[in-house]
Formats: sequence, structure tokens, C-alpha cells
Amino acid sequence: MTQENRSGRPQGRPPEGDSRLSRVEAQLRGPFLLFFVSAVIWLLAASILGVVAALQQGAVAGGPFRDCEVFTFGHVASVQRNLFVYGWGFNAFFALNLWLLSQLGRFELRNGWLATLGGAVWNLALTYGVVQIFAGHQTGFGLLDFPREVGPVLAVAFLLAGFWPIVAFARRPTGHNFASQWFVVGASFAFPLTYLLAQLLVLWQPASGVVQAVAHSWFISNLLLLWVSASALAAVYYFLPKVLGRTISGYYLAPVGFWTFFLFAGWTGPAALVGGPVPLWLQSVGIVAGAMLMVPVIITAINFHGTLSSEGGWARAWNDTTLRFVSFGAIAFTLFGVLNAVFGFRGYNAVVRFTSFAAGQEQLLTYAFATMVLFGAAYFVLPRLTGSLWPSAKLVHVHFWATALGALGMLAGLLLGGWQEGKLLADSAVSLQQVVKAGSAWNFVLIISAVLLLVGHVAFALNAFGMILKSSAPASEGRHD
Repeated sequence: MTQENRSGRPQGRPPEGDSRLSRVEAQLRGPFLLFFVSAVIWLLAASILGVVAALQQGAVAGGPFRDCEVFTFGHVASVQRNLFVYGWGFNAFFALNLWLLSQLGRFELRNGWLATLGGAVWNLALTYGVVQIFAGHQTGFGLLDFPREVGPVLAVAFLLAGFWPIVAFARRPTGHNFASQWFVVGASFAFPLTYLLAQLLVLWQPASGVVQAVAHSWFISNLLLLWVSASALAAVYYFLPKVLGRTISGYYLAPVGFWTFFLFAGWTGPAALVGGPVPLWLQSVGIVAGAMLMVPVIITAINFHGTLSSEGGWARAWNDTTLRFVSFGAIAFTLFGVLNAVFGFRGYNAVVRFTSFAAGQEQLLTYAFATMVLFGAAYFVLPRLTGSLWPSAKLVHVHFWATALGALGMLAGLLLGGWQEGKLLADSAVSLQQVVKAGSAWNFVLIISAVLLLVGHVAFALNAFGMILKSSAPASEGRHD
């Protein structure tokens, strides 16, 4: 039964395709491929810089480019982070969110040139920002590193490229809606508001005192949770029931999960400033919000893991390429929620405050969760839009194992290494040299992990570009494994 013929409350399973499916996807093909190709190119660039940064951090003599003022560790690490988030993450979610909302809402994109224009402006502005960072013109605020003139251009480009899912939702032919639509629409509204406000308070009209630091931490938490995580959660809510062919377990809880997620996620920023010169009540707000974020995390765990645990879902997920990546991401999100709640409290936070633990939490969210979900989505969507199959099954396996092992190694190096460093720093009997020596043992793990991730990304790019180059007219149905 199609979505149009259903009555009553939807049960968490995306609607099946109808006779208009191929026309909907044909309208999306151009903008989607522009976003996707751009995303993969930026991912490869970020991966190469990630290897360089890992070598620089782990080398005694400064690593490669040690005598080059342009490729210092500060420049390389900053550009790598921005390319990964704004280059890979945003372009990929532009493509996926538009595809999801068009599929669920049966929306035909008749003005695709506007989305294409937005994507082109976004990537040109990103390129300019990267050049400026290498030239030494960075602001010093993480993920707001670009010179302030880049911000308004990115905001306009987002409105052109990233606001179409809202149009698709508003023009859906029926009153039915699904969890995937809620999260995408919420994310599409949240990012431009938080980004413009952060640009104003941090760069254009800097707030006085600690308000600037509070605004920056608030922006980081909103960017990672309300845009990256919300978009990835939308994808999981779509692909699990779609591929498994069953409804989401405990789907009646999904509205509670959505509203509590957007209610509490926006207040978690001050938790990053625990121990700083910030009013205690404001720090406590962030701590409580991080703890309350466990409510939507528990609900999504019930929805996702409950769905996978019934009727041999885990076995099917292991044998399906899309679900293998998506399930990996679903587990990572649950783990992130637990760590975010526990290490937000002052006692545990004091141990890991000046270590790599916070970077590990960010990678758990942005890579192990969001990026793995994006990979799984690509294995489902690309065959449908190109009318082709993946050229090499071996490259698919190389991609999964290299990225999975690389992600686990990276998380171990950052999280476990950060915890170890924090415990040693808290011990007055341990010298700083001993702390540095203990931390250097994890540098080798991080270098190997960066290389593995690069190998996996190259395998994915070769397979994806090979499929696109030999693509035919978009098909109404396609294989994804």
C-alpha cells in the first residue's frame, strides 16, 4: 500500500515507491551527484591532511613539512577539520537530506539549478577559506576558522543548497510524516540560525568577556548535534526499516526522542567550559542538558537496536552493505550519548579536560556515527541514481574494513589515550616527561589509523567514481550491496 492510500498514524516504515519514483530521482540526479562528488573530493583531501597531521604530531623532529611555514601542524589540523566537516559532511548531507525528503514526500525538484548554484558557491567559498588558513589568516576559533567574510557567503549558499528539504516537506502531497522528515527539517532550520548568530557574537561583533567563549562552545555543540547528528539520525530512521522491510521497533517513542533531542542538545555547549571562568550555574546547565540528552539516546537505542535484534536483523545487517555501515553508526551514536553524559560531570571531566578525550568524542560522533551512516546511504542511493552496480565488490570490503578498523584505532588512541594522560596528569608524583612518553605510545596507533582511513576512502572513491563514469539513465530500482 502506498503512502497516499494509508490511513491513520504511520508506523515508522518509509513508503514504497510508486510510478513517479524514477521521475523524482531523475530530477535529483544532477544536484545529488554534484554534492556527492564534491564531498568525496574533500574527504580525500581531508584524509591526506589527516595522515600528515598524525605524522607531525607523532614525530619528534616535527614530521613532514617541518621547515615549511605554510604546512605547520596548526594549519594542517585546522584545514583537515574544516574540510572534513564543511567539505565532506555538509556536501554529503546536502545530497542525502534532499534525496530522503524528496523520496518520502514524492517531491520533484524542478529548480535544481538553484541547488546546484548553492553547491558551487559553497565549495568555492570553502576553497577560499582553506587558502586563507594556509596563508595564516585564521580566526583561532575551531570550526569558525575561516576569515569572517566567508561566513555570510556560506550562509547564503546553505539557503540555496540545504533548504530544499524543507520545501520538499512543505509540498508533500499527504499529511503523513515520518521521523526522518522531522530530523532533517529540524536540522535545516537549526544550522543557519546558529551559524549566523555565532558569526555575529564571535567574529563580527565579538561579545565581551566569557560570552564569546560561551557563544563558540554553544555553536560547536549545535553544529555537531543539531546538524550532523540530526541528519544522520534521519538516515538511520529511513534505511533500517527500508532495507529490513519491517517497522521501527517502539516507533511510538520516536516523537518523544525527536523533541527531547532538539530540546536538550542545544544546551549542552557550556559543559565544554567546565572548570573555566564561566558562571557555575551556566556550567551546570550544560552538564544537566548532557545528562538529559540520554533520554533521546535511550529512545533511539530502543528504536534502532530493537529493530536489529528481532527476526535475525543483526545477521541481515552483516550481510547487507548498507546496513553494515548504518548499524556501525547506530552503535557509535549510543556510545557517544553515554560518554557525553558521564564525562560531562565535573569529576570525570576534570580528569580528561586537557587531553585528547574531547577530540575522541567528536570523532565518535562525526566519523564513527555520521560518516559511517553516510557511507551506508551512498551504497543504497548511488545505484538507484546511476542505473549501475558497484564496479568492484573487493573495494567495498576494503572500504568497510579499512574504515571500521581505522575508526576503532582512532577512537582508542584519542579516548583511551586521553583517559590515560588525564590520570597521569592528576598524579602529582608523575612528571610531565612521563606523561608525554605515555601519550607518545598512542601516536603510532593514530598514524596507523589515519593511513587505514585514507586507504578506505580511496577504495570508496575509486568505486564510486567508477560507477558514476559508467552510469546510465536513472533507474527506478537499484541494488545496493
